[in-house]
Amino acid sequence: MDNKNLLLPLNLSQGRELQTLVENRKAYTMDTCELNVFETYQRSELVPLTFDDLVITSMLRGKKVMHLFDKPGFDYLPGETVIVPPNITMTIDFPEATSQQPSQCTALAISNQEIKNTIDFLNENYPREDKNAWRINYNQFHFFNNFELAQLINKLIRISTGDALTKDVLANLTLKELLIRVMQMQNLHEVSDNLHQLSSNNRFAYVLEYINLHLSEKLNIDALSQLAFMSKSSFFRAFKHEMGISPVDYIIKERIQLAKQLMNNPKYSISDACFRAGFNNLNYFCRMFKQTEGITPGMFKAQFKTTWLN
Repeated sequence: MDNKNLLLPLNLSQGRELQTLVENRKAYTMDTCELNVFETYQRSELVPLTFDDLVITSMLRGKKVMHLFDKPGFDYLPGETVIVPPNITMTIDFPEATSQQPSQCTALAISNQEIKNTIDFLNENYPREDKNAWRINYNQFHFFNNFELAQLINKLIRISTGDALTKDVLANLTLKELLIRVMQMQNLHEVSDNLHQLSSNNRFAYVLEYINLHLSEKLNIDALSQLAFMSKSSFFRAFKHEMGISPVDYIIKERIQLAKQLMNNPKYSISDACFRAGFNNLNYFCRMFKQTEGITPGMFKAQFKTTWLN
């Protein structure tokens, strides 16, 4: 998963606003969606929650353990998002919730018609290069927020909880972009997680596999577009359209992930990790690392010093 991008927590309910200490709910209803804000103030287990519509949930505070799709429970923390299909029950544990440290999350319920309209519009006007249809992929249901996704969810929260006369219009426009970003992120994860299986018949999987095998070498868009049998401009445009990220940004992201793995090893310095991961300028590497991870490479490496010494 990618580095977390945190959402802005909302003010907690006070006194008489609380109707229950477990999943206390505030709802903000608009034409095509409903924003629900849930707060829990005591430890609880196996709390069921079901929506009639697709729900995009995002953690703001605290910790949950989610049980979904008959899979083992998983930790659900701030900076993460979970997508739940209509009429599917999620069962939730709150192992750390207290009155001093409550959990808080949002659940954005989106009308089925709005989702269908958005997907139909994309498939008709902006078909995918790999000929697959745009869709919500429920196999990719739990992920870290990237920057764009976090910004859009924060914006939807501001619109939903505000009192602007145009809030329904603004929410609808933002919601369409949010759905597109989610599908792009899911496309990227699906291709990245199945590179070997897809590389023989998916040009982007073939390119991503090549990138991952040659991260420490010089990579340029001209060569990558030739691997995809596309012009440079068409490749760049189609890659970003389907994956939600430019090929250049993808390379940077993967090189930083490799550098992090190297820095976890005490025998590699920050400079070693920088150049072994394919960067050719230490200052640029440090700037990109801070921009992507929110901390400097030195701060990241220092986190592991105690473990090494012990």
